[in-house]
Amino acid sequence: MTLPRSAEAAPSVDGVRNLGMAGVARASSFGSNAALINPSNMSMSGAFSIEPTYQLGIQSLTHGLGIVTGDSLVNPRVAVAMGYIFTNGSPKISFYDLDRDEDREFELSLYGHEAFLAISVMPVLKWIAIALKAKYQYSSLRYRDENGTAQNAQPKLNAFGLDASVTVNFKGWAAIAVTGDNLTGNYDPAYTDDRDIDLDDLPVAPGTIKYDTLSEVSGYPLLLGHGLAVFPLHNQRFSINFDGTYDFTTYRFEDYTRLTYGGSAEFVAGPVPLRFGAFWDSRGRGSEDDRVFIAGGIAYQRVPKTGAVGVDAGFGFRQQVMGPQKETVIGFNVGILLRPDL
Repeated sequence: MTLPRSAEAAPSVDGVRNLGMAGVARASSFGSNAALINPSNMSMSGAFSIEPTYQLGIQSLTHGLGIVTGDSLVNPRVAVAMGYIFTNGSPKISFYDLDRDEDREFELSLYGHEAFLAISVMPVLKWIAIALKAKYQYSSLRYRDENGTAQNAQPKLNAFGLDASVTVNFKGWAAIAVTGDNLTGNYDPAYTDDRDIDLDDLPVAPGTIKYDTLSEVSGYPLLLGHGLAVFPLHNQRFSINFDGTYDFTTYRFEDYTRLTYGGSAEFVAGPVPLRFGAFWDSRGRGSEDDRVFIAGGIAYQRVPKTGAVGVDAGFGFRQQVMGPQKETVIGFNVGILLRPDL
């Protein structure tokens, strides 16, 4: 992967609401954004949506294109969502080329596919919801050798993954969520402090590889997340959120758990949601590699009346403000909201 993750929704698409709230949105998520970050929350609000979304990691030119469709209207206790996400990136590294006798910048090729089916069930109506999300995951990181032949810089991921989540809602005043991501199908990062990527078919001087825009973070870590949302107005129009995550995969080689902690808020002013967030991301032992990110977003939502069509269009960004390798991510979505006359 090429970008640090907070929500860990997917390698290249967070969901625009999640992105604009710095990934700190587990307990207040809804609709397609819940399908990506906390599927159990899909049951907490009735909606039928079809939402294409696009996300760009600017420094590494990592493009994420996805579409999510979800239904929580037909049955008030059961919600279902399906989605597909495509990733295409061009992370860069550099190394000393023994044949050319000079430093050389080099571009890698990142491709990924993810297809998922999420099901949320509410055993206690409007109080408790549980969910499972099954995923097919494919990811490859490759390069072309001196003969133009594609070579793997990292073993390909080709696996089925599973997420699980639970949300408890306290009469609309507050909610608590717990998520487990990549319980199966978790995947080591492309490199670590103890292991370089595989460039055996290139004339690389040992010990000279620099990972300019190739991230050390796993795209599919085994991850535990928890979230708290408070709704001061007793509805979704205003939420204050606090989340934490525990990544057990990225720094497993040094027996360290990567932590993220953050806060966010969303206020819906008429048809316009305003979103803000920030989080701290620990990176390995010590504090020299730690990062701090801020995020924001704005949207336009027209909630459909019965038998009509509505719209949800939004923009979000995430910007690193502290730590090495400043990174910027932006995202757009235009979703269609439906409310059939059932």
